[in-house]
Amino acid sequence: MLVPLDERPVCLDLPRRIAAIAGFRMEVPPPVARPDLRRGGDIGALTTWLDAALHGDGDDAAHAAVISLDGLGFGGLIPSRIGAESAAAVLARFDVLRDSAAPVYASIVVPRAPDAADDFEEPRYWAQWGPALHALSLELGGSPGGGGGGGGRTADIPDDVRADWLRRRLRQHVLALGAVGMVADGTLRRLFVGVDDAVPGSLSERDQMAIGEWIGRLGVTSRARVAPGADETGAVLTARAVGEQLQTRPSRIAVLAADPRGLDRVAPYETGPVGDTARAQLDSAGAELVEDPAEADGILLVHTPDGTRGDWAVSPPERTDTAAADATAALAASLVADGRTAVAVADVAQPNGADPALVRALARRGVLADLDGFAAWNTAGNTIGTAAAHLVTALAARRAGVFDGGASARLVRTRVIEDYGYMSEVRRQLRARIGSPVERHDRIEDVGGAAAFVAAALTDALAPLASAGIGKVTASDISFPWRRSFEIALSDTAGENA
Repeated sequence: MLVPLDERPVCLDLPRRIAAIAGFRMEVPPPVARPDLRRGGDIGALTTWLDAALHGDGDDAAHAAVISLDGLGFGGLIPSRIGAESAAAVLARFDVLRDSAAPVYASIVVPRAPDAADDFEEPRYWAQWGPALHALSLELGGSPGGGGGGGGRTADIPDDVRADWLRRRLRQHVLALGAVGMVADGTLRRLFVGVDDAVPGSLSERDQMAIGEWIGRLGVTSRARVAPGADETGAVLTARAVGEQLQTRPSRIAVLAADPRGLDRVAPYETGPVGDTARAQLDSAGAELVEDPAEADGILLVHTPDGTRGDWAVSPPERTDTAAADATAALAASLVADGRTAVAVADVAQPNGADPALVRALARRGVLADLDGFAAWNTAGNTIGTAAAHLVTALAARRAGVFDGGASARLVRTRVIEDYGYMSEVRRQLRARIGSPVERHDRIEDVGGAAAFVAAALTDALAPLASAGIGKVTASDISFPWRRSFEIALSDTAGENA
């Protein structure tokens, strides 16, 4: 059973696709219990549905439950950012998880403080005070340059705005600590505390450290993790739930990079090295980490941050490092040809999209179709967690004899189409066509026209990948979560026929 973070495909659909690789069916809440952007889902309907699954018997009883505590407590991610509920009221909603007959794998988010005058996903005052509140996060977090950078003066923030924002952060911190307590008392089998879009020296990093300290004090470090991420946590915990249901031994996985020094770089929107992010995501997905690739069942190959300020959503790079891309593709091809280990590729060279040079190099070398995971969307935590979940699930499913190769291939294809075809190639074309500013989220008025435009543009963008078995995407394959251009949703059959 899944209580998603929200209704976007990466939260609602990606866990289902991960479970399908091992032949599992994932039940999701009824439509009335799901959020719709800023409107939370019906908590009463959600609790009733979940209670029957966790405490009932018969065919409707859950074997395992993957729960976003933000979804359960507020009805969705954005409602958790803008809702007025008290910590006490939300903690009471978590009580439905107690005495569950099924193991519960839960996640909760440490909230972000984006450096943008954009209230699309935030309280309405973010449109005016967002950059200043971001600077305040750095000031309160103890960043050496905090308080003066970004684009806002913290001294100008009205007292009521400052107080409201800090009360919300305090509430979310209390909820995260409450979740850690639920690990300690046995209510939760596993907890992933995801740190959403943070930067070093911010209040988010301070909160991350404080939660990690309580995890250590309570002696639950083997069952709780705090690490960069948010939207991918449902998929990561699904991988762990699937592995434990199949009762196979943990997969031994090594983290590699063509340039190992790149694993020490800190990706945008995160607070620590991507190598640490990879290890945290793999551990949360249920893998056993090994240093020696010769001892590994699988390899998580990371195309590491390039160190530039390129960002496929807000500042697309004019060119990328083709030598670095060729090196990563060559290593992937070598590992696949060796045949001893499964391979997944996590491309975090730039945030919010794939490095086109890497994808084309993987296609030229005939590697894409042989991968057990590919991702390159949004933050490094989102990308790495997706690839890790896919790889861990594929390995467990093969050992148990239930691997669905078609489901695995469809997920790789979907991520390549969106992360490379749309995010890196077509999104900027759509935004130019509809006149969307890159620094703010937009609203698509003509959804049908936008889908037709994207489908035609994807035909050109995906042409170099025909040899990899990625075919045509039609307008009927495409929809727009939250009616914005930032991401697309793809049908299961998108690009199926090369």
